[in-house]
Amino acid sequence: MILTTAGRATPKLIQDAQQLSTKYQLPYMKRSGRSIQQLKDDYQEDVMVVEKNRLSLSPLDEQMNLFFHPNLAMVRAKRLLRKEEDPFVRAAKLEKGMSILDCTLGLASDSIIASLAVGSDGLVTGLEGSKTIYIIVNEGLQHFISADEMFNRAMRRIKVQHVQHLEYLQQQKSNAFDVVYFDPMFHEAIDASDGLNLIRAKALEDDLTALVLEEAKRVALSRVVLKDHWKSERFRQYGFIQYKRKNSLFHYGVIELG
Repeated sequence: MILTTAGRATPKLIQDAQQLSTKYQLPYMKRSGRSIQQLKDDYQEDVMVVEKNRLSLSPLDEQMNLFFHPNLAMVRAKRLLRKEEDPFVRAAKLEKGMSILDCTLGLASDSIIASLAVGSDGLVTGLEGSKTIYIIVNEGLQHFISADEMFNRAMRRIKVQHVQHLEYLQQQKSNAFDVVYFDPMFHEAIDASDGLNLIRAKALEDDLTALVLEEAKRVALSRVVLKDHWKSERFRQYGFIQYKRKNSLFHYGVIELG
């Protein structure tokens, strides 16, 4: 992966790109009038583009770009702030001041909702093993601006770590978080948008295993929560109580620990 700027780069944009190059240890390449496709052809790498208000990724073999946008999280947040029930918050039994470890951060929708639910006295830590997704989401959470300041503060509070979840869990003390959460890639095929398929292509195949779950149960004080396809065998295989939801392709499962 290489880093460059949008086509018409101001000195400020070039400075931002160089700083991100250093921060994430990515090679910075000047545009020099080249198109993004020309850069991909020249270097045979994915190209991360620093634009005025966002980072985007143009994968080597794809025409669609990947970038951070909270999308559905904004809709869910509005409902939550209206005191309506969110299925994830309900399953995880999140309350103000709690701590939650999101082992599969992705585009951080659930972590944003968790951050709103636990508030400024709580703690949300998100783990992302894919460097590409980590960079885009880490920067997005810090710089995306919505019209809702409470939503913005919730994004800023999330602590993002670039690490695979088993490695991180093994480094933690017992009962370090109130809740440990997993949202692994579904084994079952579902219809998805091109954007979600692009996320799937860039995500690590970091599956839930018996060892991962044992570590999660050690690290969690109250419960371990799983989000998965409603047909998933993981619920039964690992002993989760499956909470079924009518007309929903995914369900939540919970292992209570106390």
